[in-house]
Amino acid sequence: MSADNGTPNPPAGPPPSPYLGPPTVPPQGPPPSHPPRWAWWVVGIVIPVVGIVITIMVGRPGSSDDDGGKNVQSEPSASVQSNGAGQGGGKTQSSTPPAADAEKWQKLSGPVRVTAEESISGTYVELDTPKPLVLKGGGDGADLYFGSSNGDPSISVPVSADNLAPLPDAGTAPTAEACLESVDRNGSYTASPVKRGEQYCLLTGEGRIAYLKVVTMPDGGVGGGILDVTVWQTPGA
Repeated sequence: MSADNGTPNPPAGPPPSPYLGPPTVPPQGPPPSHPPRWAWWVVGIVIPVVGIVITIMVGRPGSSDDDGGKNVQSEPSASVQSNGAGQGGGKTQSSTPPAADAEKWQKLSGPVRVTAEESISGTYVELDTPKPLVLKGGGDGADLYFGSSNGDPSISVPVSADNLAPLPDAGTAPTAEACLESVDRNGSYTASPVKRGEQYCLLTGEGRIAYLKVVTMPDGGVGGGILDVTVWQTPGA
């Protein structure tokens, strides 16, 4: 018979597990990589640049599909060809502009040879007519006087206007515009003594331009003499 000391018995069950330490965490791989921020800036720049290059290439001459992608050079303009043949049979544009008087002045007469009368008083000539007209019996309405009544052969303007100007002996006839400029610059009412081969420009009473060349001079005291005369007028004259 056992003695009961009054202490309760512990309940029956499995013994406690031994302490093994903190739980073990399995190893993990490296964290996922992200592109650096500067890479996005590069992408943002490259894409617009590529778009611009493609636009330029498409817009280049000869790059369209119509010519098969071949770069065809444009033909030279016909207006600058030296043979003077323009497109459609039209006139080409000259490399030098036309003379100013070609559009402003039209030839009225000449060159016409005018023979002065053998007269002591000289000869008066009207130039505002279809052909130069030698006047008989006076200088009323005349544009020039050609004679030697004063001793030396001379050309003068009967109304004493400064409409007569000498030209240098260049050997070629001037243009109407050159004659007008000469009168504006060096105009006087008379030239004396005149010599064979000399050239003069004259503004007529009705605003026409005349070119005079002395072929032969008047004979002192007798008259005579020959002039070659060309007259221009403006289109509205």
